Amino acid sequence: MTRSATPKTPSTPLKGPMISLVAVGFCAGMFLLGGFWMFATDLGMGSTLFAVVLTFLSITCVLIAVRIYAHIRLHLAQNDQKHLQNALIQAKDMLDTSKQLRDDHVLLQSLQQNLPFPIWLKDRFGRYLVTNTAFARDWCNNVDPKGKTDAELLNPKLVEAFAAADNEALTTKQPQKVELRFDFSNQAAQWVRIERYPLLNEESEVVGLIGFAMDISAYKNELVAESELLKDPVTQFMNQSGLSRYMAQTENPESGLHCIHIDIDHFKVLNDSLGQDSGDELLRQVSERILLATHEGEVLARTSADEFVLFLMDDQDEPIERRLLDLHEQLNLPITLGDSQYSFTTSFGVASAPEHGHTLEKLKQHAGVALFNAKKRGRNQIHWYHTGYEDQAIRRLNKEQILRNAIQDQDLAIHGQPRIDCRTGQIEALECLVRIPLEDGQLMFPGNFIELAEQNGLIRELDAYMLEQALNQISDWLSQGIEPLPLAINLSLQSFNTTLLDSLNQWQVRHPEVFQYLELELTEHRLPDHDEAFLEHLKSIRDFGIRLALDDFGTGYANLSRLPDWPFQILKLDRSFILDLPESDKQQAVVKSIIDLCSTLGIQVVAEGVETEAELTIVDQLGCHCIQGYVYARPKPLEDTGDWLSARRISAQ
Repeated sequence: MTRSATPKTPSTPLKGPMISLVAVGFCAGMFLLGGFWMFATDLGMGSTLFAVVLTFLSITCVLIAVRIYAHIRLHLAQNDQKHLQNALIQAKDMLDTSKQLRDDHVLLQSLQQNLPFPIWLKDRFGRYLVTNTAFARDWCNNVDPKGKTDAELLNPKLVEAFAAADNEALTTKQPQKVELRFDFSNQAAQWVRIERYPLLNEESEVVGLIGFAMDISAYKNELVAESELLKDPVTQFMNQSGLSRYMAQTENPESGLHCIHIDIDHFKVLNDSLGQDSGDELLRQVSERILLATHEGEVLARTSADEFVLFLMDDQDEPIERRLLDLHEQLNLPITLGDSQYSFTTSFGVASAPEHGHTLEKLKQHAGVALFNAKKRGRNQIHWYHTGYEDQAIRRLNKEQILRNAIQDQDLAIHGQPRIDCRTGQIEALECLVRIPLEDGQLMFPGNFIELAEQNGLIRELDAYMLEQALNQISDWLSQGIEPLPLAINLSLQSFNTTLLDSLNQWQVRHPEVFQYLELELTEHRLPDHDEAFLEHLKSIRDFGIRLALDDFGTGYANLSRLPDWPFQILKLDRSFILDLPESDKQQAVVKSIIDLCSTLGIQVVAEGVETEAELTIVDQLGCHCIQGYVYARPKPLEDTGDWLSARRISAQ
């Protein structure tokens, strides 16, 4: 059983004095009545004396009551003073709070009105309750939006989009964020991010929406600019950089993914014949055919001038073999350019996951190997990668390691082959040819590693080494008082850049005299198409006094009409022109036309790969007197060319 405690009445400081005042007042009254009664009864001297005493006690009680009353009044006065002080303090606090609220309101209103982006508050019926200056300025032509709806204020193109987002926020009670492109005729295009937040009452009912909009055009433009850097401008497919990023960011492929490497056979012939604009149009039509034959989500890239890389998925309705046959057939159909039709063929290399690789990079690599074999087997075919090609890959890796070590250790041999004026036997120059010494004493020749070096980027280091060695050799001959033989160095297109110019500038400061004995060769089939920056590099090199030679002319389906545009002083005919020259009248006519054109342009022609007396005789008769080939001399180590350096002449063998 429990007891409930009786609540105590809180005591007050005046309770005791008040009781005392009442008691003393009561006593004073009783003493005064008693005294009056004694006087009235007249019982003798004793009663009179007693009446006086009672009266005196009554007066005493009255005085005590007055003192108690005075104490009570004093206490009440003190309490009133405290109450007044408290009231004053509370009033001051209220004034301070009111001032702070006013200041905060002014601050918030100023902040709202001066924010550079639109802010608004709507009721649940879509009427604007509060907006800022930016809202009226940017979206309403400075019309007061209060009480109006989107349909009364905004551009009709935006009303539907705004209504959908508002309804979604009102229905779901969740924030809504959208990005819209404003592209109106009377103003510049603008990207805007709009956020809406529902306002809820105590019953969690939506009573309105608060929203704001921010200009994100700069951010979007940066994304577009970055996207453009990863896109091929001709086909709108990914470019090599875009494909590399995709492969780096994508997880390992699942079964059923296929990499297809496509090459347009002899595209350079078409491009040089038709011109760049028509060549680009051809590529666009090829890309459209590829796009029509592929599905959404499949990856399409143009990785070089005439090569495409695709990542395609298995299709339940159509096997990949059938899809590739159809695509190959479509790509081989004639292309219409202007009023003419042009035919060409394509080669496919295909690799499939997981049997041909567990990464996208490996699939692409193996598709490239398959494409190489498709072209090697005659082009115009679909060739699948198979495990027998792994030996090729291993040999390639071994070769790359040998090349990398040779460059790192500078374990490279430089051989020289003379260029001869067949009329006098005079040596005009030595072409520097690189070799890699192997452990078994054999030499690895450029045909076995130059293409690999260009693919993996080592060619720039190799070219820099060859150039430095040639310039050092010329400088050494000069310091010994020996008239140098001009040295010719074949550089890759990758090396014709600002780094090369910087290196030449350094030599210009130290030994400018070496440049009159230097020739730089560039292979014809690697020339870029219509590259003004590259052309300026060539002209800058000529300004140093260095001679420029166009090497292997004919291997790139030479376009004679371009010769006047290039600052080459020497043109070296490829051996493919020389091989059947003695027996072919047509070949002689072609070579003769080249020689005559070069003579008109002031370009010296050199016949490369001349090996027989018959070839020498016919080349000389056609007007080409500068010869390089085994008919005069095979290459030998540069340090063993002292006899050529001293004699300056050589006879046909």
